[in-house]
Amino acid sequence: MKQLLIFILCLSFTTVVTLATTKTLPKGVIKADIYQNNFSIETLGANPSGDRVTWTEVSLTEGKMSDIFLLQHIANTELVTLDLTTKLANSWKKRVTHLDLAYGLTDMFTIFANISYEEAVLDYTDAYYAQSEKINGVIDATYNRVPQQATADNLNDTFVGFKFSPGPFAVVYKTTNGDLMTGHDSLEKQQADLVQELETSRGYSQHHVYLFNDLNLMGQKLELTTGYIALGKLTQDFLDIQKCDILPGDMIIAKANAPISLRQFTLNPSYTMIYHRPDFIKGGNSAFSNTNVSPLTKAYSDWTVIPHSSGYVQLATVELIYQPTIFLRTFVRGSVVLSNDATGQFYNFPGRIEPGNMILFGVTLFAKNPFISGGSAINDEY
Repeated sequence: MKQLLIFILCLSFTTVVTLATTKTLPKGVIKADIYQNNFSIETLGANPSGDRVTWTEVSLTEGKMSDIFLLQHIANTELVTLDLTTKLANSWKKRVTHLDLAYGLTDMFTIFANISYEEAVLDYTDAYYAQSEKINGVIDATYNRVPQQATADNLNDTFVGFKFSPGPFAVVYKTTNGDLMTGHDSLEKQQADLVQELETSRGYSQHHVYLFNDLNLMGQKLELTTGYIALGKLTQDFLDIQKCDILPGDMIIAKANAPISLRQFTLNPSYTMIYHRPDFIKGGNSAFSNTNVSPLTKAYSDWTVIPHSSGYVQLATVELIYQPTIFLRTFVRGSVVLSNDATGQFYNFPGRIEPGNMILFGVTLFAKNPFISGGSAINDEY
């Protein structure tokens, strides 16, 4: 959902040097960033009332069946006896491996592609697995009991774009849409008895525009980033969120980075703020504040604002880069969520999901096209 997208975006537009500064690659230079991000989902947004308005944060390992209104509804039908105090999950771990490729068409114009592969495991508790066996098909065939684990093992969406730097600033455009959306979204993933696939596609097209500018503040270099991200429509069809279309709100990004260099090492502390506009919903089987979860119920015929779905996120990141030679760079990056005040988004069940602190590590390789080289191709600051 959008919270998870926000942190993925932070990783995608802060990729070492290629996108995060005003620099472009010299003509004929090829650059490859290979890195891996490991993190866990630690917080869920619970909506036990079923109104999709009143949300409370719940630790993943403390979430219970009673936090899911649909399960309460099934228990209240008295067709089955459920223990709603049963905890849902032991862990939800993700590992995303990235390959970012870039090529300098000219000294001022770089093209690039961002490819990533996601592996994830949502480990349900044995008790929840046993309880869920009782509710298979109670309401209709769209609900199936959970497996012991839900998994993801597929490509994420692929991005392509360009970077143009005519002077002390640079402009970046990147996008994923159509055939570039190589992940599995909510309509493509498998959902059946003992098979539950986690989404690796956000399910909507994305268009990113960033402006980079470098300043000198009392002898310290300051790298500034502003950006706007336009998001397309997605469809959600899972559990009590049936057959609805969602327009995720666009996002505005501001980031400041202060690199500190000492010989072959560079330390990059940075601060990022993201504002996301309200989300809208159309269709679905239940209106806000209406707890009728019947699949026959109709909700919104026009686009309607999702309550409390706009807000701000603040993120602090520290990155350490080591570059022993011109052709090789290694780096490690850690990110900490400082604040996140959005409470209303509910898609990508179960409710809001937020990653914990993240650690990323990787390596950058450079090569020259022997047939094409610009005048700055010997520059050691790619």
